[in-house]
Amino acid sequence: MVGAIQLLENIRLLANFGSAFKAPTFNELYFPGFSNPNLRPEDSRSYELGTRGKTDWGNWSLNAYETHIDQLIAYDSSIFAPANIDKARIRGLEGVLSAQIKGWQFNTNLTLLDPINRSSGPDRGNILPRRAEQSFRLDADRQFGQYYKLGAMLLVEGERYDDLANSRKLNGYVKFDLRAEYILNKNWRLQGRIENLFNEHYQTAAFFNQPGRNFFAMVRYQP
Repeated sequence: MVGAIQLLENIRLLANFGSAFKAPTFNELYFPGFSNPNLRPEDSRSYELGTRGKTDWGNWSLNAYETHIDQLIAYDSSIFAPANIDKARIRGLEGVLSAQIKGWQFNTNLTLLDPINRSSGPDRGNILPRRAEQSFRLDADRQFGQYYKLGAMLLVEGERYDDLANSRKLNGYVKFDLRAEYILNKNWRLQGRIENLFNEHYQTAAFFNQPGRNFFAMVRYQP
């Protein structure tokens, strides 16, 4: 259910309520050695209030939300498999900004999370595993003449915990990517990108190192 009110000519107020159902995946139920056939499906209810607007230089939005989840499926390192958390609550604040400045298109996203375990067990009050409480992303793109495009992406993620007990902490990280494109003609493009330019070493889950510096090149056909 969604509602909207036009506060001013370029500003709208939005409210939203929704419910969702999520069944465990096949791998979560049956993957050998890392599954839990006793998993129950998730059931959630979400409330959101936000505002968005337009200006001469771009668009912006600010949204606050809260989600209550029963039987949240999360990784439990004590059993090396996913498990259900009886109750969880996730509060969040998200800001989005899109602007065009001196020929560059900037898109930013800032998210602040408060993901709390609300179960009745010993982990009550802990941070939900593998969820960063702060994240920020900035994309910048520009076209030079008719044939060249350049872009970059900056991603900043805060610390997170890997387990329900919050005993294993994973460090935050900063990742920087570059991309470029040369337009050969109307249908063909030559594209290249460098991911993780500064070879940042990081993990989003314990013992799963993410790729270091990578180079990619491709020819793309787009009719």
